[in-house]
Amino acid sequence: MQEVEISTGREDNSVLIVNDEPDQLRLMRSLLNKAGYLVLTADDGVEGLALAKRQRPDLVISDVTMPRMGGLDFCRHLRSDNELKSVPILLISALQKDTETVVAGLRAGADDYLEVPFDSTRLIAKVSRLLERSRLEASYRDLVEQASDVIFTQDLTGRLTSINLAGERFLGRHQDEIIGNSFFALFGVIPESNGFGVAVNRPHDAREFRHQFVARSAAGEDHWLDLILSPIKKLDETIGFRGLARDVTERKRFEDALRDSEERYRLLFESTPQPICVYNEDTLAFLAVNEAATRTYGYTRDEFLSMTINDLRPEEDIPTLMIKNASDPNDLVLSSPWRHQTRDKKTIYVEMTSHPVVFDGKNSKLVIVNDVTERKLLDEKQQRLHTSLQQSAAEWRQTFNAMDFPVLIVDLDGTIKRSNSAAEQIAGLSAEELRSRRVGDLAEHEPWKKAAELIENVRVNAVPLSAEVKDKQTGKTWAITLYHINEFGSTGERVILIAQDISKRAELEASLRQSEMMSLLGSLVAGVAHEVRNPLFGISSILDAFETRFSDRTEYLRYTNVLRDEVGRLTVLMEELLEYGKPFRGELFLVPMEEMISRSIRACLPAAEVAHVTLVSDVEDALPKIRIDRRRLSKVFVNLIENAIQHSPPDGVVRVEATRVIDGGDDWVQCAIKDSGAGILEQDIPKIFEPFFSKRRGGTGLGLAIAHRIMQEHGGKLIAGNNPTGGACMIARFPTPTEGDC
Repeated sequence: MQEVEISTGREDNSVLIVNDEPDQLRLMRSLLNKAGYLVLTADDGVEGLALAKRQRPDLVISDVTMPRMGGLDFCRHLRSDNELKSVPILLISALQKDTETVVAGLRAGADDYLEVPFDSTRLIAKVSRLLERSRLEASYRDLVEQASDVIFTQDLTGRLTSINLAGERFLGRHQDEIIGNSFFALFGVIPESNGFGVAVNRPHDAREFRHQFVARSAAGEDHWLDLILSPIKKLDETIGFRGLARDVTERKRFEDALRDSEERYRLLFESTPQPICVYNEDTLAFLAVNEAATRTYGYTRDEFLSMTINDLRPEEDIPTLMIKNASDPNDLVLSSPWRHQTRDKKTIYVEMTSHPVVFDGKNSKLVIVNDVTERKLLDEKQQRLHTSLQQSAAEWRQTFNAMDFPVLIVDLDGTIKRSNSAAEQIAGLSAEELRSRRVGDLAEHEPWKKAAELIENVRVNAVPLSAEVKDKQTGKTWAITLYHINEFGSTGERVILIAQDISKRAELEASLRQSEMMSLLGSLVAGVAHEVRNPLFGISSILDAFETRFSDRTEYLRYTNVLRDEVGRLTVLMEELLEYGKPFRGELFLVPMEEMISRSIRACLPAAEVAHVTLVSDVEDALPKIRIDRRRLSKVFVNLIENAIQHSPPDGVVRVEATRVIDGGDDWVQCAIKDSGAGILEQDIPKIFEPFFSKRRGGTGLGLAIAHRIMQEHGGKLIAGNNPTGGACMIARFPTPTEGDC
């Protein structure tokens, strides 16, 4: 079985997984797909080797124990194939966990080893590291092939195993003719000269060796080659040697020229604008410095010649590429230049190029110093800026997601590019699901419907827009604001969409407006009632005197009776106006709900008997007491019960129910008065508590307005509605007193 699964990530990196365990195969394939790699799979080493030869993966992950061909044999076959030998191999096993097996795997050619079970992040990290190392090795091989120096490798017998193009050109032969031959024979080197053969023939004691010799090129010219031979080790065992032979013929001629003309050398050395120094390879002591070096470092020539090259490095430095930031000693940044210290303890950054020379008969190094302090400080500044930008981006993301209201970044077509957590929660979709969707497609209700309309306007007018909209389905009020941004980097124009749930604020504003209006209206009607009461009292007194004076004139009775009824109606109206405008004194006492309901029902029994309506009380046991003004609240209950009686048909029933409810997270004591009449028209419910609104003939329209105002004074609510089975339902809701109020 072979399978190729393509991801949408780094498709330039392909990974071949060879494993006969289906569960492990699926797990690793899923993890690597999610990480963005192209995945190839095979069940055993035979199938994996065939697939590797066809597809040439960038990395191979192989199980150790498999049928037909195990992981170790599979590694050896890969390493013996010229086209696949450089592919990195990661061995994975749940059965073989001993050190001996790990060593055997590495000897067979594996680059790393991972035991099962494994952490998914560790697998991804190892794959990423091996691929990065493979890329670096590939780059190194390219550099080797393009290098002008002869670079080669040889085994412990002295036979070449690889050589680059520079070596082929020098010898005038193709690589196939060179590989397997002795380096000594090809380059005409006497093995015993200068200890060369000794270094090669003692692999257990092998170390880097250097030798200069003359070799004849394919063109028949003699060239001085500077050879550096270093051991290749694996698991602390020397398995071969790596050599670099640099053509130093020109340098030799230059050295000869320097020896022939000391004055010319001194002139060239001293006139170079870059600092140059020569130091002894063994003692590291300075042997010569030019004028530019003395200017750069501040030491005199004599001071230099009494120092070693290590004296230029700060004492706290260690042999590493990690150095301390120049402006913040606690902030470590990665740097490749060296740090040097001048005579006045000033730190400078330098890059050095060194060449081996023989100076006064000693093996030495000629060092050319390039002062890169300004560039280095600029790089570090850019690094700090980059770190700061990353931190700012992280803080911005945290702030963005911490907002408790939806925020979206969309393009001018309404397509969502980014969303915060609140937006995802309101929309009921994840960030990935929201991305690339249009705002208008999220839902038919608000705030998305109105937001889509505003985006169209922003695209046309390119100015900030805002609007408030109420969602009929949820009853929420939304404040929608759009900001047009036309400087959004290289991503084009964008719109920032903010939707805030202002339902509570809208309710509060409406309540404040109503309270202010009711307060003003109360003051007005109280004043009017006060002014009318005195003339009304005068009219009533004159009517009394008139009836007394003409009591024997029966023809006047029909007029006086009409006047008496109208005076009575005006008197009731004035009393209600005065009650509506009466200020609240705040004298509240804890009273059982059952007591208030009983008193109110007793007060309304005569009216119920006249109307042939039955009053029924249903009070829940153990209700908390409510904090009220008995006289003021009696008007509320009596008014509501009398209203219910008036709107109920003969032989109807008015129910008074008291319960404890939870609404909006708050605890309430609720009294519901339900009649059996026709109910309240839907269009009348919003206006039913307005002063002077009445649908009953002869009504003043102040009864429910007074009741509503008294409930507000008690911190409660008066809610108008209809019963599901018919008839009106008026609900008086009181807050439950806290322990401190009891």
